[in-house]
Amino acid sequence: MLKRLALLTILLTGLVALVPATASAASCWQELVNDYWADNRVDRTYPISCYREAMTKLPDDVQAYSDAQDDLRRALLAAIRNERDGGSSTWDPDTTAVPPTAGPDDDDGEPKGFFSQVIDELGPKNADSIPVPLLVLGAIALLLMGAAGVSYLARYLQARRLDVPEPRP
Repeated sequence: MLKRLALLTILLTGLVALVPATASAASCWQELVNDYWADNRVDRTYPISCYREAMTKLPDDVQAYSDAQDDLRRALLAAIRNERDGGSSTWDPDTTAVPPTAGPDDDDGEPKGFFSQVIDELGPKNADSIPVPLLVLGAIALLLMGAAGVSYLARYLQARRLDVPEPRP
C-alpha cells in the first residue's frame, strides 16, 4: 500500500510538471480570449478575423452560460467601425502581454482592498491557465492522501508490534 501511495504521488507530481504551459506566441484569437478573460472586456483592437475565429472557438459551455459571445460580437462591431473610420489594428503578434492596468484601483476608481489585490495576483492570467482553487483542492487532496498513508503505516507498525510471540516456558 505504501508503494502504491508513493507511486501515485510521483505520478501526480509528474503530471503536474508535464502540463504544458501557455505558448509564448499565442495566435490572435487566443490573445483576444485572454484579453477578454482578464476583465470580461476587450481592451485592445484586433484584426477582424481574430474576433470571428475567437467566437467560433469558444467552448460550448462558455457560449451557453456566459455573455462572452455577445461581448465579442460587440467588440467585433467596434473594430469594424474603427477600421471603417480609418483606424488601424493595434494587435502585435510579437507581444503576448495584456496591457497594464491603471494601478490598484477597481473600475470605479476606488482603491482595491488587500484581498482583492491578492486574488488578482493569484488568479488565472489567461483562459488556458489552471484555476487557483483547483490547484488548492489538489494540494489538499495530496495532503489528505499523505495523512492516510501515515495513518496506515502507523496501524501496520502497531499491529506488527503486537504480534510478538510469547516466550515458551
